[in-house]
Amino acid sequence: MSFNTSIPVGRSGSATDAMSRPRRAGVVSRSAPTTPLSGFDRARLRQSPVLSGLPADIFEQLLAECRILVLGRDAPLFEQGEPAEDLQIVLEGRIALIGRTPDRRTCILALIGPAEGMVDPAALIRGPHAIGARTVEASRVACLPAALALQALDSGSAFGRGALGSLAQHWQLFLRRLADQKLRSAPQRLASYLAECAVDSARPGGAPQRESGQPQPVRFVLAEDRRTLASHLGMTPENLSRVIGQLRQHGVELNGRAVTIADLDALRHFGCVATEP
Repeated sequence: MSFNTSIPVGRSGSATDAMSRPRRAGVVSRSAPTTPLSGFDRARLRQSPVLSGLPADIFEQLLAECRILVLGRDAPLFEQGEPAEDLQIVLEGRIALIGRTPDRRTCILALIGPAEGMVDPAALIRGPHAIGARTVEASRVACLPAALALQALDSGSAFGRGALGSLAQHWQLFLRRLADQKLRSAPQRLASYLAECAVDSARPGGAPQRESGQPQPVRFVLAEDRRTLASHLGMTPENLSRVIGQLRQHGVELNGRAVTIADLDALRHFGCVATEP
């Protein structure tokens, strides 16, 4: 998951623009198509930071009321100001959390993937969503009723520890992205993001190894379009185009969503990306 704090204006055709359209009444996710809980879903939920420590009986009670949403690309999950009736956990795909001002300016605040716990913890305080959420790519999302989640919170410390851990992860990443906005230039922010995507695309082996001391090119495809990427990194689409041009001298080529990085270590160095232990 990653955060930023800038607010570029959303435009037609982007995930940010979609959030500026008039709100529909009711909770958006209630009308989304659903699918039965699969063995994969059960395993992914059991591994979730929020649910992993639950006793088996409470875990099964939650799963009995769980809905699995099947959402296409750029589909709404919930909208800003709606009551938070569910606790959502991403099983597949990615979700963009989007802020909106009264004059309908929008920006992407975070991208949430399968390994990152709760989409929005507002359900734990039964408050409204302070932000909206849409899919960046085709996604499957588990929705647990807020009332049951609160019962699990009251029943013992395991769920509380999981929820607290997820919130702590959100907070750490928020601080890191805030530091990015303050300390890194726009080219460095893009370099850092592409380097992270490159490593993620090479999982489980991580970043590719050098052969005979020579860097190996890394190729992958971005999930998001350029407007979404620009909003996520705190840029306008026009500024992103200029930054992409600047990264060519650092061995980066973007052709649509296809990315080629000639030397990942050099790009990480330019983006001031810390080396993983």
